[in-house]
Amino acid sequence: MTAIITAPDHEVPATTELIAPKISRYKRMFPTVGVLLSWMFLLTLTFMAVFADYLPFIRSTQTVVKASGRSGVRFGFGPGFTAWFGTDTLGKDVFAKCIYGARVTLFVGVLATIIGLTIGGILGLAAGYFRGWVDRVVSILTDCLLALPPLLLAIILVFRLDDLKAKWSWISWLDRRWQITLTLGILAIAPLARIVRAQTLSLREREFVLAARSLGAKNGRIVVREILPNLIPTMMTVAFTGLGILIAAEGALAFLGLSVEIPTPTWGKLIDDNKNKIDVAWWAEIFPSLMLFLTVLAFSVIGDRLSRRFDIREAGV
Repeated sequence: MTAIITAPDHEVPATTELIAPKISRYKRMFPTVGVLLSWMFLLTLTFMAVFADYLPFIRSTQTVVKASGRSGVRFGFGPGFTAWFGTDTLGKDVFAKCIYGARVTLFVGVLATIIGLTIGGILGLAAGYFRGWVDRVVSILTDCLLALPPLLLAIILVFRLDDLKAKWSWISWLDRRWQITLTLGILAIAPLARIVRAQTLSLREREFVLAARSLGAKNGRIVVREILPNLIPTMMTVAFTGLGILIAAEGALAFLGLSVEIPTPTWGKLIDDNKNKIDVAWWAEIFPSLMLFLTVLAFSVIGDRLSRRFDIREAGV
């Protein structure tokens, strides 16, 4: 007679069942840790860039650094306590150049994002809400901007602004930094307008908008009080994602000789100036590239986290 053994109800779960919740919990923690580290990096970098003139451990970009323990100046010595990122072939501190370069690069990226988000947001909101001829005009404008290759359009705009500056004296303040900022801001208008338009088309048919319209609310009140607050998560997500792209685009323009005037440093300009000296002083090329990479990565991580948090799929620029 065969005995049947029945397992008790309080049987201990298998080992994999015990480990699975812990692994799942750690997976959920990784995005949070990445976002936290990204915020810490960006805030620290922004603080040092803004207050670089007052921080004692950041030298001037014109200071020639002497090698530790030597009476003379040795050009292009590597990272150490004397210079954290080493010096370039002229004896200038690479760390100081990276921090001062962050000031210009972040200024260009942030202001270009604000320009693109403001103009593109207004155009996309108007096109998505009013539809009709407004939508057609905005669609034609964005299609025209997207039809040209971005790099070619950027080159045309920068050279055209140079010509206008030479012709009209009242825009003499428009130096290369402002030219690049305006150029990147114009390039950001079309993709941002299309993203905001897509979100507005979805929101204008939601119940709270229909309820406000049925109660007699005017278009201005519906746009400002009902639709715009719901667009803020999308716009914030696009801003962080697009900011990293615009910072990388500024570096691309520097490789074409369209960077800011000497002696103002930017990361793209530092990378371009030292690309032929990598066999003599590799750190002068690697560290600006690493700063650019980490900054773009930090903005991308934050933007990706926001898109997952608010379930925004159209946030790619």
